[in-house]
Amino acid sequence: MSDKSHLLGDGSQEDRPQTPTSGTGASPLFHDSSQSPQTRILQLAFVGVVVFMVFIALVLSIYRCAHVGEALYILLGLSLLGFALIQGVLIYFVRTGDLPKEKTWFFYFTGLCTILESIFTCVLVFD
Repeated sequence: MSDKSHLLGDGSQEDRPQTPTSGTGASPLFHDSSQSPQTRILQLAFVGVVVFMVFIALVLSIYRCAHVGEALYILLGLSLLGFALIQGVLIYFVRTGDLPKEKTWFFYFTGLCTILESIFTCVLVFD
C-alpha cells in the first residue's frame, strides 16, 4: 500500500486555494480585522481607566500601610493586583484573538469589577 500523492500537493492549480478577486463586500478591511478602529480606541480608553484606578488605589494602600503600620492595607492592594492580573490575561486573550468576539462582554465585566474593587479599596483605606 504505497500512496503516491504528495503531502502538500504537487503544485498544480487544483491544489491552490481560491482567492476572491472582487472586493470583500460590506465588511471593511482594517489592520485588525476583528474590530473597528473606534472599538479599538474605546477598548484602550477602558483599559486606561482600569489601570489608572488600580494604580491610585495601590499607591494609597501602600501609603496608608506605611503611615499606620497595619498589614491589612497592603493586603487590600495585593488583592486588587490579583484582579488586575486577571484583567491583564483577558487583555492578552483579546489581543491574540483567543477570546471570541461574542465573549468580549466578560472582558468589560471583569474590568468593571476591578474598578469597583479599586473604589472599595480606596474607601476602606481612608475610612
